[in-house]
Amino acid sequence: MRELVAHLRHNRAPLREEWARRIQNAKLLTAMSKREIDSETKSIYDNYLDVMETGSVEALKAYAHNLSGRIIPRGVDTQEVLGIVLMLRDVLSRELFKKYHHDFGLLERVLEAYEPAANRIANTVGGSFVEERERVIRQQQEAMRILNVQEEERKRISRELHDEVGEVLTAINVNLAVLQRDGAAEAAALLSKKIADIGSLLVGAMATVQRFARELRPTMLDELGLVPALRSYLKEYTQRAGLPVRFWCSIHAERLNAEQKTVLFRVMQESLTNAAKHAQASRIDVTLRTVNDVIRMRIKDNGHGFAVDQQRSAKGEKRLGLLGMQERVRLVNGSFVVKSSLGRGTTVEVEIPFKNGSQSEVLTNIPSG
Repeated sequence: MRELVAHLRHNRAPLREEWARRIQNAKLLTAMSKREIDSETKSIYDNYLDVMETGSVEALKAYAHNLSGRIIPRGVDTQEVLGIVLMLRDVLSRELFKKYHHDFGLLERVLEAYEPAANRIANTVGGSFVEERERVIRQQQEAMRILNVQEEERKRISRELHDEVGEVLTAINVNLAVLQRDGAAEAAALLSKKIADIGSLLVGAMATVQRFARELRPTMLDELGLVPALRSYLKEYTQRAGLPVRFWCSIHAERLNAEQKTVLFRVMQESLTNAAKHAQASRIDVTLRTVNDVIRMRIKDNGHGFAVDQQRSAKGEKRLGLLGMQERVRLVNGSFVVKSSLGRGTTVEVEIPFKNGSQSEVLTNIPSG
């Protein structure tokens, strides 16, 4: 085999030219430029011979994955990769036949050595390329799901700004127009009342905008940490939604990184939003604690619940909310589970890898009203 490889290396230039010509005639790799094809065929040829000489299939797999990562984004598909590798196998077979055809006994031994190695290389390259292509496709699909969730969130914010803030500002504008038209004729007391009404509308609009800003990115999460941000949000949520919340927390949550803290905050935020909109619950329990090597957050309500399997296959806002939570948790290598059934409430559980340490827990009651 070393003798065969030495011969094929010695004749590398004409054999590569013949291989490139056949690739061009077969109209393969059309998504790549001539310079790109020359560069990749040179690398493939050299690696092909290295594998024949050393027999290192693991090195070939690593090379094939690396090759796939370079050429998949250019639009090259699996059949084209298999085609060019099989072409190279045939070009080299012809060269070996040309060198050893004068001695058929020797030629037979040469081909018996070469063909199994060449077939194994083709199979390994093809299999590795398929694996890498599937991985790239999964990444693209996951990225698209995340983008869809983000887009739905933008739509929700847009609708709420339009409905809540837009209506208030329209009312203010109408009142100002009335004052401009009739203000001089208005009695002082009536004029004062209208100004007070406008001020009240402005205060309400400002509060709504501030609430949206806190929901988009609470400054307390960055400045004071996860637990204070959760307590502050739960207090505001209880006042706004009228739902009592009991909150247990572990102070070691502050050892999480910024991305993990954001994920936990968003999951709690989305879960409580769902509970207020859909669950018809009268109580919510939120638990955040260290368990073994993970930090676990559990949000449990006593609402009417839903059929999880049907919800996963349904379309609509709630499905997208669950998907958004699941994607967020997956991106920090965590696990996400929703447990619910009709009449038995809903429990959302999140676990994120966490270094274990001594626990110190605090129970906080967030009163309603």
